Amino acid sequence: MISEKEIAKEFSGLWDDVLPLLTPQFVRLFNAVNSDDLTDYPQSKFNQIPIGRNIEKHDLVAELSFQLAKLSVERNIPVNSFNGETKDFKDAYHNSVAFLKKYASEDEMVILNPDEISEAFAIAMQYEHFFPYVKAENVEFSPTIAGAGYLGACYADLSVDDTLYEIKTVSRNIAGKDIKQLILYLALQHSTGTRRWLHAGFFNPRKSIHYKFSVDHLIYRTSGGKSASEVFSDIVDFLSMRGIEIDAIF
Repeated sequence: MISEKEIAKEFSGLWDDVLPLLTPQFVRLFNAVNSDDLTDYPQSKFNQIPIGRNIEKHDLVAELSFQLAKLSVERNIPVNSFNGETKDFKDAYHNSVAFLKKYASEDEMVILNPDEISEAFAIAMQYEHFFPYVKAENVEFSPTIAGAGYLGACYADLSVDDTLYEIKTVSRNIAGKDIKQLILYLALQHSTGTRRWLHAGFFNPRKSIHYKFSVDHLIYRTSGGKSASEVFSDIVDFLSMRGIEIDAIF
């Protein structure tokens, strides 16, 4: 099986066919028009959290912040009630290591330094401001996405009402591969016969940047006038082709 991230990043033939106008120029415009700096609002509770001096395991810090926020919502307890000794923190840490895999160790000791743990908590706190900001009623972390063809079932990041969000705890802008990954999730969900999300977006809890857009409008603009259902069907048909040579696509 191949991952959804590899499909979003590498399958240029697919994407050039279904979304020919999703060009670098479009992505630059997308970032300029759609990004919303949440720190700009009066009395904003959001903060920008630059990468600290002693932060080495950036990906683990990002994943831990996500897992802390997830457990906070699922167990209905505030993030700041966790600390490095609580079961909730250890559960979040072990979930992060299990997801990233490369940090697994036999003794299961927390390998993050104090500054990394502190930064993970600071990023996780941003979610507690985000959900009221978007007036969230139904929040689901890691919604399951059905597989198709040689792509197995996978997990998106965050569902908030009718919007599917990808979380990008990074210092860069949104890239074309990020948009393609979101569209891939939406296509797979559409193939189940139920269209769950009419909007999509990105949330960067490190930079306090929020993107939200109409799925239909984005597909129309980037496909050259096709409907979302047409594009989604083309993507799923491609994934479901029998006898396809995976290696030849790269």
